[in-house]
Amino acid sequence: MSELEPVHESPSDNELLSVQGISVWRGENLLLNDLSFTLEAGQVLQVRGANGSGKTTLLRILCGIGLADDGDIKWRGESIDRRRDQFHEELLYLGHKAGIKGALSALENLRIFCTLAGDEQPRADDATLLGVLDNLALLPVAELPCRHLSAGQQRRVSLARLVLQTATLWVLDEPLTSLDKAGLAWVESRISEHVAKGGSVILTTHAPLHIDGVEVHALELN
Repeated sequence: MSELEPVHESPSDNELLSVQGISVWRGENLLLNDLSFTLEAGQVLQVRGANGSGKTTLLRILCGIGLADDGDIKWRGESIDRRRDQFHEELLYLGHKAGIKGALSALENLRIFCTLAGDEQPRADDATLLGVLDNLALLPVAELPCRHLSAGQQRRVSLARLVLQTATLWVLDEPLTSLDKAGLAWVESRISEHVAKGGSVILTTHAPLHIDGVEVHALELN
């Protein structure tokens, strides 16, 4: 069963994402039950719940990676089934795993991020990429294979996509995992900048969020 602290009570011209009556079964177990919520431009929604409550399942469904047994998801007022390409162009999804290649260096992984982002995304030269790694305190290990980096450093490599890829909606599954205090502050700062520009964020995390000037709404999955 799912309980929702509403993001807002009535439709708005700023509404980006609308989730309507999502239900998911796992065998004989009802994981998500008739879940509905909306997300506006400039909002942050934290999906909360115990392990196994369906947090990652919900995020994967929102991104089109998984399927719901019932319900609909709308992006800018239309079902994502009818405008999936446009939706994906405006979406950045970071999964629970770092999603990097351990045999490649941090710099090489960032080059791949830029390539996979597609032609509609801006391309960064190596000087820019090294600047991003410097900002993430990764410049001293920029040329090392990522398999030799700590879990926190690998997470930072993955999070570089927050500044390399342009997207309206960020869907982040446990982005704060393995990060130290400086890493947490960096992510919170990026989220603050993103929503200030009209972007929106849906994320899961067990860590407390402290984002200056940003109200974090809560979606409770029980």
